[in-house]
Amino acid sequence: MARPVAITSHLAPVPPGFKPHWRDILEENVAIYRRLPEDLTLAVEELIPWFIEKVEWEWSHWVGPKPDKELQQVCVACEACLLIVRRSKEEYAHFKKFIFFPTDLEPGGNEGAAGDASSSGRIRQGWYWTKHGMEDGVDNYNLTLHEFAHMLDYREGNSESVPHFDDATVQRNYELFLEKEYGDICRAWEKKSGCIVIEKYATKKVEFFTVSTEAFFEYADMLQVKRRTLYNWMKEIYGMDPVQWPERVSYPDLQRERYEGLPNWQTRSSWKSEKAKLPEWPEGLSAAEYDIEKERKSHYQKERERIEKFHEEKLRREKIRLERAERQAEEKAQKTRERKARKDRLRLERMERKARERQLTNNRTVVIKYPGGKPQLKYRLVDGQREGLLQRWDKEGRLREETELHRGQKQGKVMYYHPNGQIEIEGFHSLNERAGVWLGWHEDGTPSFRSEYREGQLHKWAQLGSGENLRTFGKVKNRFGL
Repeated sequence: MARPVAITSHLAPVPPGFKPHWRDILEENVAIYRRLPEDLTLAVEELIPWFIEKVEWEWSHWVGPKPDKELQQVCVACEACLLIVRRSKEEYAHFKKFIFFPTDLEPGGNEGAAGDASSSGRIRQGWYWTKHGMEDGVDNYNLTLHEFAHMLDYREGNSESVPHFDDATVQRNYELFLEKEYGDICRAWEKKSGCIVIEKYATKKVEFFTVSTEAFFEYADMLQVKRRTLYNWMKEIYGMDPVQWPERVSYPDLQRERYEGLPNWQTRSSWKSEKAKLPEWPEGLSAAEYDIEKERKSHYQKERERIEKFHEEKLRREKIRLERAERQAEEKAQKTRERKARKDRLRLERMERKARERQLTNNRTVVIKYPGGKPQLKYRLVDGQREGLLQRWDKEGRLREETELHRGQKQGKVMYYHPNGQIEIEGFHSLNERAGVWLGWHEDGTPSFRSEYREGQLHKWAQLGSGENLRTFGKVKNRFGL
C-alpha cells in the first residue's frame, strides 16, 4: 500500500517568529519539506527563525538578476535545521557564516566547486547547485544537507565522519562500524561494481558521513534495502525514519491533492488548533484551467499507480536478489568451513606425527668433535633444548668453558679456563644476562679484575694489579664489559 501524501502542513499553527508565507516558499522549492510528517514540520519551523537570526549571511561575486535573499535564507535554514531537529542547537554552536555564490565558488579556496564547508564555521554554496539539490529530492544529491553534515562532523574540531554522540560506548560502536562499512564501500567501488545507493565520492573518508546523509534523506528506501546497518545508524544519529514518511510528491501534485480533496483536507489534520479557512477556489487558476486539471486527474492517478508499482516491483526483485545472494554466500561459507576443517585435521595429524619423530631425537647427549676426533662441544638436549652443563674444548683438547644452561638459556654458574687449566673467569648468568659478581685471574693465578652486574648492565668494574692493588675503577669497555 502506498504511503499517504502529506497535504496538511498549511493547517498547522504558525510557530513564533515563523512567517506564514514561508510555508509557500518551502513547499514550492524544497522537495523534502513537502513530505515531512506533521510533528517534524512544526519542529523544523520552530528552529528556522532562530537559525536565520544566528547566521551571518553574505552574497559574493553575484551577477545577473538580484537574488531573492528571503527565499534563499528560508530554504537553506529549513534543510540545515532538519539535521538537528532531533539533536541539539549545540551542533551549530561553532557555525557562524553562510556565503552564497551564483553558481560555482569563486577564488578564495576550492575554486570551481559547488560548495564547501570549513571547520572555522563557514559554509559557501553556489545557489544554482543548492536550488537543484532542493528541488529534486530523489536524485541522491543535496548540497545543503551535504555541507551541513560536514558542520556536524566539525563539532569536535576535525572531520573523521564521526558526529557527536552523548554516549561514549555508542560512539565506539559507531567507529567500529564506520571502519568496516567504509572499507566495504571502498572495495565495492574498486571492483567497479558500485553500490548504487552510496556515491563514489564516499570513498574519501571525510565525505563518508556527508554522502550517507544525502542517501538517508533522498534515497531512504534503497538505502534500507542495500545498506540496512548504515541506515539504522543514520536513524540513530538523526532520530528519524524517512522510510516511514509520507510519499514523495511534486509541488503541482501537492496542490492538486489539496484542491481536489478539499472535503477531506480539514479532517485529516491532527493539529490541536483552530483550522485555517480554506479558499473556495485555488489562487492563480482560471475556471477553464481548473476544469482541464480535473479532467486530467484520472491520468495523473493512473500514472502515479504505475510508478508506485514499478518501484514496488523493483524493490521486490532487489530483495529476492539479495536473499539469493545471501543464501549462496552462506553455502559458499559452509563449504569453506568444511574444507578448512578437513585441512586443519590433516595438519594436526601431520604435526602429531612429526612431534613423535622429534621426541626420539630431542632427548639425547650431543657431542661435537674436531676433524681429528677430539671433542669440541658437549651438551644435553631435553625436549629439543639445551639443558644442564655445557662444556667446550680447544683443538688441543684443553677444557676452556663450562656453562650451566636451562631450557636453552644461560642460567647459573659459568667458568672460563686458561690453556694451563687455571681459572680465567668465574661468574653467573640469569636468563642469558650477566648477574652478580664476576671475577677474573691471570694465568699465574693472581686476580685480574672484579666486576658487578645489575639487571644485565655493568654496574662496577675494578682492574687489579700486583698484590691485588686497585689500578682502575669504573665502567670500562673491555672483553668482559659493555
